[in-house]
Amino acid sequence: MPEPSLTVGDRIALHLDSLAAGGEAVGRHEGMAVFALWGCPGDDAEVEITQVSPRFARGIVRSVVSPSPDRVDPPCPHFADCGGCQLQHIAYPAQLRHKTALVRDALTRIGGLPDVEVADTWGMDDPWRYRNRAQYHAHLAESGDVTLGFVRHRSHQVVPLAECRLQHPLSEQVRAALLQAMPRLAQTPAERAALLEVETFVSFSAGRALATLVCDSRPPFLQSAAAALMDHVPDLAGVLAARKRGRGSLHRSPSEVLSGESRLVEKLGGAGYRVSADSFFQVNPTQTERAIQLVQEWAQVQRRDTVLDLYSGVGTFLLPLAGSARRAIGIESQEPAAADARANLRRWRLSNVEIHQRKVERMLPRLIERGDPVEIVVMDPPRKGCGPIVCALVAKLRPRRILLISCNPATLARDLKDLAKHGCTCRRIQPIDVFPHTWHTETIALCDTGIRLGRSVSPALL
Repeated sequence: MPEPSLTVGDRIALHLDSLAAGGEAVGRHEGMAVFALWGCPGDDAEVEITQVSPRFARGIVRSVVSPSPDRVDPPCPHFADCGGCQLQHIAYPAQLRHKTALVRDALTRIGGLPDVEVADTWGMDDPWRYRNRAQYHAHLAESGDVTLGFVRHRSHQVVPLAECRLQHPLSEQVRAALLQAMPRLAQTPAERAALLEVETFVSFSAGRALATLVCDSRPPFLQSAAAALMDHVPDLAGVLAARKRGRGSLHRSPSEVLSGESRLVEKLGGAGYRVSADSFFQVNPTQTERAIQLVQEWAQVQRRDTVLDLYSGVGTFLLPLAGSARRAIGIESQEPAAADARANLRRWRLSNVEIHQRKVERMLPRLIERGDPVEIVVMDPPRKGCGPIVCALVAKLRPRRILLISCNPATLARDLKDLAKHGCTCRRIQPIDVFPHTWHTETIALCDTGIRLGRSVSPALL
């Protein structure tokens, strides 16, 4: 392989023609792919090279010589500094087109499935203030003041925020109130440094919020901080605390209540879901309602069916399907989410649902051994996807159809490829823009196994 013609620090003229996973725009220099941060497909730009490998290079757009017709002025003053968004400089209709293309590219390149139907991405009428969760990172500045913000792109440096236009206003009120209170609550820099993160969860339907203070110890200001937040944010329902071993650690203790409540009720499609501060719940209620409706439409649950929901969370997709089924089973490894799901069964007055708090890959073999028929499988895994073992076990259940919900086109394509090896054919995919102004895309994929039971499958959906 010839040596790359580029070196770090070079500035090159580059035409950008597509968008890559991660949000960078892509162009070619002497046949080599160059990924340009803050570029917009259609730009002619000057790009400074920051990384060179044998097969590709990376860089940053330093100036735009001829802007793309899709380039817009980002409304956020922190854009290109804060790493929370990647696409605010791209007009929203163009964002949707590029997200559809990212899904199609992943299916072809990773999944080897170029012929699967991928519909246009469903966007939002108002793609701002849509997030019900925030995770603000704390940083102790040289001045001794605490700042709360998000980290820079490919960095651990925290960018202080004036505002975030993606968060619900209640999350921003919590952040502002805590910043105002910290100088009098924590008297020394050492105390202030104990605060690592502030997490919020907002119920859009109730107009109420929870806040969790994540620290590396139990600093003396916690109770006073909870009281200050409850006093200054009228719609704050509760304040909790959790411990984390360090900024880079994934270990986090369960939250404990400092003041008020530890859970809220969010309504989707008119139905209520109890959600605890530590439970996973989809971040965009508006688009989640649309996803629930599509899952119901594509699942076509019959009265005699058994529905199996893997990674079932608080029951977001499971409970609406259970109302039409003979039996429904949810598998969820997180204890808070499983507890919320059981509470939601009572809220929905469902008696035909089982919730198992176990890892999916450990519970599936038991279901296979029992030999109970499963007609519909729904899978909503984390970003890492299901993996080949889970896909193989699901195929052994011989369901009539499978619905795979994914927030990562790459792992979606890999999992669909694994399912196809076991006779589960992907028929169609609907991307949904659950994360506007970021490169992330939610997708729902419909697969079938060729099994037919009377009127249970509509040819129009396959």
